[in-house]
Amino acid sequence: MNYKDLDKIKVSSRLDDTIRFAIEEGYSKRAKTKKRGLKKHIAAAAAALIIGTTAFGMAFPTQAKEIPIIGNVFAYLSEYAHGNYAEYKDFSKSLDMACEDKDVKITLNDAIYDGTTVMVTYTLESEKDLGDDIYIRDDLDIKGYFGGMTGSSGIYKVNENTYIGFMRMTMDKVFDELDVRLKFDNITNHKDLDIKGKWAFNFNIKKTDTDILVANKGVTKDGATVKIDKITFTPMSTIIHYSQQVPEEAIKGYFGAYTSLVEVKDDLGNVYSGEGNGGSGTKNLMKFSSTYGKIDKDATKLIITPKVEFEVLGEDGHRIIGPSILKSDEKEVLDYLKQKGTLPKEVFLDDIVIDLK
Repeated sequence: MNYKDLDKIKVSSRLDDTIRFAIEEGYSKRAKTKKRGLKKHIAAAAAALIIGTTAFGMAFPTQAKEIPIIGNVFAYLSEYAHGNYAEYKDFSKSLDMACEDKDVKITLNDAIYDGTTVMVTYTLESEKDLGDDIYIRDDLDIKGYFGGMTGSSGIYKVNENTYIGFMRMTMDKVFDELDVRLKFDNITNHKDLDIKGKWAFNFNIKKTDTDILVANKGVTKDGATVKIDKITFTPMSTIIHYSQQVPEEAIKGYFGAYTSLVEVKDDLGNVYSGEGNGGSGTKNLMKFSSTYGKIDKDATKLIITPKVEFEVLGEDGHRIIGPSILKSDEKEVLDYLKQKGTLPKEVFLDDIVIDLK
């Protein structure tokens, strides 16, 4: 995706400040739809794909420069970025693949695939210092896969002339193994740095061991039904797959609806943090997933609190307006909503309790 295309994306108003801050600080947000993937319902699903993408900061915290070794990028991401990757290194595949061009060497360190998301870490070394705030354009393709993909990427300076980075992409189909092609073709700071090159890699990776619990349990409120379809347990993570169904009469007047999991906790009092992997589907039926850390082995129940936000399309036909706008002072937008007669709203549903044992 080119930066000039960003204005074409419909984005929920509740993300306005987040996206503005992310761009200023150098975040890399991406939502990619491959050939033939989600063509039929891309307009309805676009908001969920964007919202579901979690981006890691590239503002290069000073702690990054204090890391003595960079062999375990997962450890850095767990400590200084969003996400819980503490145990990913133990179950990842070591790649140790290098490609050099334009006096820049990129080495792929590790890759891991949990059946939902593939994540790759890498090291970038340059003959000269490229500065603190750099961006690298990347592209990941899976052989034989033509569905939708959402994800995030980031790069951090850790030493003079040395950077670490990652790429994380989620698919809506499960494979036993993947043939991956990952390429980088541009390094820039959007100012005076513009290095065009070719750094391309091909590798195969197998899915980690998984244990699937079919939950098929949901709740309904204000016409919206949220159901926990299944939970995937891997050696290093927990993936919650859930769906949202909103009939036409319940969504009349709204652009669409988007479900997030407000809280995930167990019966021992542990609260789990996670990140959304995006979603796909139609205006009436959407499917999502979110990845969390490992669940306490002694827990017997998982308590999940869902929230559905009903969103309104802005007057310009581009902006998607979420419930957070009602707490803002954007008079023109608020006047438009009053005139339209449909206000965005959020609906907190009852907890969904899943028996683990």
